[in-house]
Amino acid sequence: MTKTMKPLLLTLLFIAGLFTAVQAQTNADDILGKWTNEDKTRVLEFVKNGSSYDAIIKEAPDNSLVGQKQLTNLSFRKSSYKGKLYLPKKGKSYPCTITIKGDGTMELTVKAGFMSKSQTWSRL
Repeated sequence: MTKTMKPLLLTLLFIAGLFTAVQAQTNADDILGKWTNEDKTRVLEFVKNGSSYDAIIKEAPDNSLVGQKQLTNLSFRKSSYKGKLYLPKKGKSYPCTITIKGDGTMELTVKAGFMSKSQTWSRL
């Protein structure tokens, strides 16, 4: 490698690293907005809360749930979000993972012990 190529290569690698970091920050906000579940009975609105994300119930069959946080402390890492899902009827929180798909949907997976359940939600 020549002496002039080494600085050029280092500069290109630095720019590529910056581009990747900026792209990851931009993609993290892709979750923001309103989403509905598979049977269209619930609408959640994802909002930014400092460096994490929360989801607030906007529509539900049980109106007493409207305004409550359903998902909290979602942090974006690589290509998915990890946080907690709160089930008001059980009064418990469970770890969850959300992956945004390219077709305007996301997959929400909740784990409780050895069991897990996944749902597909669509952007409104």
